[in-house]
Amino acid sequence: MLRRMDTALAALTFLCTVSCATNIDVKTDYDQSADFAKYQTFAFAGMTDLNQAGVLSNNLTRKRIETALTGELTKKNLRQVELNQNPDLLVHYWVGVKDKQTVDTMAPSMGAYGWNGRYGYGGGYAPVTTYEYQQGTLITDLIDAAKKELVWRATMMANLETNTADNIEVGKKAIAKAFENYPPTKRQ
Repeated sequence: MLRRMDTALAALTFLCTVSCATNIDVKTDYDQSADFAKYQTFAFAGMTDLNQAGVLSNNLTRKRIETALTGELTKKNLRQVELNQNPDLLVHYWVGVKDKQTVDTMAPSMGAYGWNGRYGYGGGYAPVTTYEYQQGTLITDLIDAAKKELVWRATMMANLETNTADNIEVGKKAIAKAFENYPPTKRQ
């Protein structure tokens, strides 16, 4: 359980490439009718553990995620306030860690063979290798506080590394990548 918590902790601050070996999948979506120029303030409104695995019971994990998100939002000229100060945006995030498995096989060797004048086709042994890993997911929602409507969402997924420090770096990079094009420009 402690290992899962450490991995999840890193998953939250999670997800990019520490070396370019970790592949991060970042997708964003937004309400095209939202006026992002009017948003000046934000406050954290909650978090959800996607897998109910206790990931968010770790205060270090929550603090790392919120610090990374705050850093990106303040770079976008948004100011953090308390919930009772009527923020323009509410920030809610979802975190999950899932055990995954990949099976890799090499195609069996095929070829013609002959013995005593008889010919045919046969197949060789196909080795199978199984890899187990953990995949982390962080979803960040920005909600228009006045309307109580979702206006922007980032979904970040990556395979987690085996140590917490690498996962923390992955998380920071994933969050930065998610906010690269925030605020979104209206599509024509």
